[in-house]
Amino acid sequence: MKKLFCILSLFVILFTLNSCGLKKQVSVRQYYPPTEGDIPIIQTNQPLPQNIFRIGSIVVGESGLTPDGKCTYEACMQVIEKEGRKVGAQLIYLVKVREPDLLFSTCYNITAELYRYKE
Repeated sequence: MKKLFCILSLFVILFTLNSCGLKKQVSVRQYYPPTEGDIPIIQTNQPLPQNIFRIGSIVVGESGLTPDGKCTYEACMQVIEKEGRKVGAQLIYLVKVREPDLLFSTCYNITAELYRYKE
């Protein structure tokens, strides 16, 4: 019985450690050299410049048992900017921002599109 309890406890600990943090899903058509510095962010329903093309998208949100403070708006935006820089995005457009609600989630869920300027 003690062995079973130890095995179940270990499983719960490993599951908790793996599921703590933000979930991100990045989809990119083509990778470009990493971007340096700040990337401009355009809010939902704002006009986009004409001289850009979409290179991908990213969704950031809750992974299950995300601790308080790990999925704030600022934390989600940091992940979006970091991943955007990695793939060479020069502009980020926020498509959808779902705020936390006490009933279903305490985390932000943000969907963004990644763009580059035409040369």
